[in-house]
Amino acid sequence: MKRACILYKKEDAAKNGVLIKKYFESLRRRGFNPGLLITDKLRADDVRKIACGADLIINRTRDAALARLLEEDGLRVTNPSFTTETANDKFLTYERLKGSVPMLETHLLTDAPPPIPYPFVAKPAGGHGGSGVTMIEDPAGLAAYRAAHPERSVVQPVATELGRDMRVYVIGGRPAAAMLRESDSDFRSNFSLGGRAAIVPLNKLRADELAIVGSVCAALPLDYAGVDIMRDHGRAILNEIEDPVGARMLYIYTELDPAQMHIEYLTSKE
Repeated sequence: MKRACILYKKEDAAKNGVLIKKYFESLRRRGFNPGLLITDKLRADDVRKIACGADLIINRTRDAALARLLEEDGLRVTNPSFTTETANDKFLTYERLKGSVPMLETHLLTDAPPPIPYPFVAKPAGGHGGSGVTMIEDPAGLAAYRAAHPERSVVQPVATELGRDMRVYVIGGRPAAAMLRESDSDFRSNFSLGGRAAIVPLNKLRADELAIVGSVCAALPLDYAGVDIMRDHGRAILNEIEDPVGARMLYIYTELDPAQMHIEYLTSKE
């Protein structure tokens, strides 16, 4: 029987029991013996030994370096390490896609004054789920952000439309579903932070939104990821790429099973 390993950090695995169960069910239907590997306390070499010979690695850890090591061992990793590396670094996303995808200008936060006027938004470069995203109104706010977030961060101008964005779920390089996310109480629209969500039929996506998804997919192999789109002065722009993307909104608001769709895509390529 073929073997599959699903890699998770302990904290994320605890929040994603439903998705893990769905992956196990889907993998078994496709003839795989699935296993869950919690990587927090393991060295990379330990993970490589345990995963040795696996037919498929589903990497949900955001660890691109680990994914690259497993790929060097000849293992099939989804998403590929290049995608994981790009999607989980907001500045790298900007640097690699700025020539082909409309985005807000993005600068690394350094000791020098940011090259954009107040107010602006600061974000941990490796953050996700809206964590640490902060509106900076003045130098005092920037000093407070620096003290609270010593990690590598980026700054961006404030988009004209806040508290609203759309996540397009991509499976196998194609749009699979879209969810509009909105918040009346926070400039961040993340569902995990209390925002509300509603499904958007794919045939209702605007041409500029579809163009962003197409350009991102042309630049990165997206087996299963989220492309988050917001608007600035009426135009669609890429906010960020989510890898590994969650599935909570789809399981709550739709009849779709993204774990099954992901596995069906991967096994259809064999």
